[in-house]
Amino acid sequence: MPRYSRCGLVALPLTIALAGCGGGGNELGPADAVWASPDAVKVGAKGSCFVGIGPTVHVYGGKPPYVLKNAAPLAMSLDRARVNMPGEGFTLTFNGVCLSDMPITIEDAEGRLLAVPISNAPI
Repeated sequence: MPRYSRCGLVALPLTIALAGCGGGGNELGPADAVWASPDAVKVGAKGSCFVGIGPTVHVYGGKPPYVLKNAAPLAMSLDRARVNMPGEGFTLTFNGVCLSDMPITIEDAEGRLLAVPISNAPI
């Protein structure tokens, strides 16, 4: 059998094995970093700071559950204090208090932290 054919035959079972288990990944390695979408929130209103329901921020990566910490509870509130699964989110409600880059801190079960900066300023 030619040399190049044997190399192809060895690679084929490896390819099939990886495809059968989902292609690998970091199942045995450390969990991924925590990230959010959007990774920052900026709102405002004409001539004043925004009052009302803001966007939903979705949390991914890391190891759930995720605990949320609001650095400015007088300026904004969260609809929950904990996100249980990756891809779930929390919704912000703004109270009309102006703020600049105040973080919502997200902490996963392994202690990894992510700060999502929140700003509310007149437009």
